[in-house]
Amino acid sequence: MLRRLIRAIVPSRGDVFFNLFVEGAENIHQTAKIFAKIINAKDKQTEIKLSQELRQLKQKALEINKNVMIELNNQFITPIDRGDIQELSVLLFKLTKRIVKTNGKLQIYAIDIKADDCLIGSATTLENITKVLVEMMQALKDGNLQKISTGDQRADEFDENAIEDLRRAMKEMYSGNYDTMTILKLKEIYKNIENAIDTSVSIADLVMQITVKDM
Repeated sequence: MLRRLIRAIVPSRGDVFFNLFVEGAENIHQTAKIFAKIINAKDKQTEIKLSQELRQLKQKALEINKNVMIELNNQFITPIDRGDIQELSVLLFKLTKRIVKTNGKLQIYAIDIKADDCLIGSATTLENITKVLVEMMQALKDGNLQKISTGDQRADEFDENAIEDLRRAMKEMYSGNYDTMTILKLKEIYKNIENAIDTSVSIADLVMQITVKDM
């Protein structure tokens, strides 16, 4: 109710935050999609090209976060709590950075990812959960409580999938098919993906909290 009243007073300027959140989530999903393509890449040149695209998306995420902060400083009245706007924007930027960082580790370690189906599964889970974030940000903009609640539940389900992915990965890593150094490298990659998925869940939970509080 309060949010509707504020949006009636400042409809166009208030919407800028929701538009930026949608843009930020779309940028994250694109980042996750490219990361999954890198995992499935068949040659090094493709990996290098896609990695360059990831760095560009990280820069775009930085610009989106910066624009949110500029708007926050320029607007006295905001459609939702100022602290929530800042926290949500920072988390969106952090998630993009985590995905790009994970790819950086992957490239440095030069792991033979073609032999690791579990890693492909984890990257797919990350891609799926970031798609949910796009849907939730659009629902936040539209004020659709039902879609936000559904999205939050789906994020939790993908989080459970990620835990299962990790269990399968650990079982495979200690199957005797990998040497000790490769196991250590893979564990760090999986930990980075797990952190990215955890951040996705935190974003989904925050959107749900904002919705309950302000709608």
